[in-house]
Amino acid sequence: SHISSPFRVPRGGGISQTDKKMDNDMQAEITIQEKKRNPRLFFMIRLLFITYYGSLGALMPYLPVYYHSLGHSGQAIGLLGAVKPLTTFFVAPLWGIISDYTQKPSLVLQFTFIMSLCLQLLLPLRDNVNYLVTMVFLTALFNAPVKSLIDSMVMDKLDENSRGEYGKLRLYGQLGFGLGSSMVGTLISRSASQSQPTAAAAAAAAAPSTEKIMKGAMEVTMEAGASAASSEEMTKTAALTLSALLSSSIEKLSSITGYKLAFLGYGFLSIPAFLCMKAFRRLDADESVQNVEVKKETTRDVSKESSGARILQGVNMLIHSGDAMLFFFLVFMVGTTSGIIENFAYVRIREVGGTGKEMGICRLVSSISGAPMFWFSGPLTEKLGADRVLVLSLVSYILRFLNYALLQNPYHALPAEALRGVTFAAFWSTGTVFAHKISPPGMKATMLLFMNAMYGGLGQSVGAIIGGKLQSKVGTVHTFLYAALVDFIFVSFVTVYLSVRKESSFKNPKQIALPPTRERKCQQ
Repeated sequence: SHISSPFRVPRGGGISQTDKKMDNDMQAEITIQEKKRNPRLFFMIRLLFITYYGSLGALMPYLPVYYHSLGHSGQAIGLLGAVKPLTTFFVAPLWGIISDYTQKPSLVLQFTFIMSLCLQLLLPLRDNVNYLVTMVFLTALFNAPVKSLIDSMVMDKLDENSRGEYGKLRLYGQLGFGLGSSMVGTLISRSASQSQPTAAAAAAAAAPSTEKIMKGAMEVTMEAGASAASSEEMTKTAALTLSALLSSSIEKLSSITGYKLAFLGYGFLSIPAFLCMKAFRRLDADESVQNVEVKKETTRDVSKESSGARILQGVNMLIHSGDAMLFFFLVFMVGTTSGIIENFAYVRIREVGGTGKEMGICRLVSSISGAPMFWFSGPLTEKLGADRVLVLSLVSYILRFLNYALLQNPYHALPAEALRGVTFAAFWSTGTVFAHKISPPGMKATMLLFMNAMYGGLGQSVGAIIGGKLQSKVGTVHTFLYAALVDFIFVSFVTVYLSVRKESSFKNPKQIALPPTRERKCQQ
C-alpha cells in the first residue's frame, strides 16, 4: 500500500531522524484528514451554491418584468432597479467590516439572509411605486452582503491549491439559477395561459374539498382536546381559529398567479438554501474547535491592534495599488453595462411577445452555457489575466446589446443568453479569485463585498438609472444601441491602454501587504 499510516514507526529510529519522522507522520495525518474532509466540504459547497442561486433564479430575472406588468414606466423600472444596487454599494462594505471584526461570517450570513427573505416576500403586497421602493430598499439593507459572504466563506475553506477550483464549484450555482428560473417561468406561462373564468371555476371547485378537510381536522382536534383539556369551549375556539388560518392561507396561495408566482418559488427554494447555510456553519464550528488555541492567540494579537485601523490601512493600500484600482474600475464598468441589460432584456423579450416560458428557457440556456466557462475559468485567467477577461466581458455585452436590439422573436434572444452565461461565468470566477488573492490581511470578506459593491452596487445602480431614463425617452431598442456604442468606445480606449502598459500583476496576483507603520517608526 502506498498510503502510509500515521501510526507506523519508521525503521532505524536514530536521533537524527526524529524530526523527520514527526514531520512525515504529521504530514501523513494531515493528508488523511484532508482526504476525509474534502469530499464532505466540496459536497456542502456545491449544495449551498445550487440551492441559494436556485432561489435567486426563481425571482431575480422576473422582477423588472413584474414591475412592467404592473403598468409602471421605464423610468420607474429603472428607479426600482437602481435602489437595490445603490444601497448595496453603501451597505455591503459595512457588513464586510462587521463580519471581519466579529469573526463570525456564518452568523452574519444567516441573519442577513433570513431578514432579506422575509422583507422580499412582503414586496408584492402593494403595487404603488413608493411602497415598492421602500421594500426594495429595506430588502437590500440585509441582502447586500449575502452573496459575497458565501463566496468569502468558500474561498477561506479552500487551500491555496484548491482555490483555482472555485469556478468548478461555482458552476453549480449557475446551474441552480437556470433550473430555478426555468421552473418558475414554466409556472408563470401556465398560469397566464389559463383564462380567468377557468381559474375562478377551479377555485370554486377546490373550495368545498378544502372546507371538508378543514372540518374533519377541526372535529378530530376538538375530540382529542375535549378529553384532555379542562375547558371544552377553549378547545373549540382554538380549533376554529386554526381552521380559519389554514383555510385563508390555502386560499391565498391558490390565488397567486402571474409573475407573483416568482415570489412563491423564491420563498420555497430559500428554505433548503438556509438549511445548507446552517449545516455549513456547523462544519465551520467543527473545524474551528480543532484550531481554537492558535486562533485565540491570533485573535488577541489582532484585537490589540484596532480592527478599524487595520481596515483603514488596507483601504489605503488599495488606493495606492494601480492594479487594484484598474480592477475595480473595470468591475464598475461591467456592473454599469449589466445594470442596463439586466433590467430591460426581458422587458424587450416581452415586447416581442415573450412569456414566462420563453424567459425561463432563455435563462436555462444562459446557465447551461456558463457551466463550461466556470470549469475552465482558472486556466483562462492564468493565461489572459483578470484585466483582459473583464475587457472581453464588455465586448460580449456589445454583442448582446445588438442581439436584443434586433430581436424579432423571443427565441432570437437565445444567442445573447448563451453569451451571457459564458461572460458572467468568466467574469465572476475571475474577479472573485483575484479579489481574494490581493486582499490585505484581515480583509477577505471586506474585499469581496467591496467588489460586489462596485459591480452589483454602484455599477448596476448607475446602469439602471441611465437605462431607465433612456428607455422612457427613446425606447428599449435605441437604449441598447446607444449602450453598445458607448461600450465599444470604452473598450477601444482600454484595449490601447493595456497594450501599452507593461508592468502588471493580473496574471500572478499577490496579496497587498499592510504598511508596517510601527516598525518604520521604530527604525526611524
